Amino acid sequence: MSDLAVWEQALSSAGNWYRALPPAIRAELDGLLEEIMQLKRTLVELVTSSGSSAICRSCGGECCLLGRYHVSVLDILAYLKTGVDPVVPNFFASPACPYADFSGCTMPPGYRPVTCVIFNCQLIEDRLTAIERHTLYAHESRLRTTVARAGRMHDIRIDRPLLLSCS
Repeated sequence: MSDLAVWEQALSSAGNWYRALPPAIRAELDGLLEEIMQLKRTLVELVTSSGSSAICRSCGGECCLLGRYHVSVLDILAYLKTGVDPVVPNFFASPACPYADFSGCTMPPGYRPVTCVIFNCQLIEDRLTAIERHTLYAHESRLRTTVARAGRMHDIRIDRPLLLSCS
């Protein structure tokens, strides 16, 4: 089965699972998804304000290579919660990330995979002040805790890579 077929099957499975959740569990999950999305936006803003975009453009996104497995079920649930259509991956961009184009990530910050949001290369880390690093690490820790909490809510591992969720 092609990556695109697996992607479409996994999107369908995640959607069916999400829509079948009992209302109380879905409401709790939706609250956690909103918190996760806000933490992701905050983390991206912190590094972007330090000038990370220029660094990423100059290296060409080396950390984004082979990113096909970074999108998790959790990331797709955020799209489902908000009613926004997920990005359409370009699996022919190998080894480059199928969720990026020449201008960078095609996903809005709140929808980006946790791996992509929390990883910062040393060049970016070096641009942050001690206070900014402390703030970044505190938000990252809170993000990890919230993702883990969401992952323990029901009967599937929502932190699992989407392309592996149908295996």
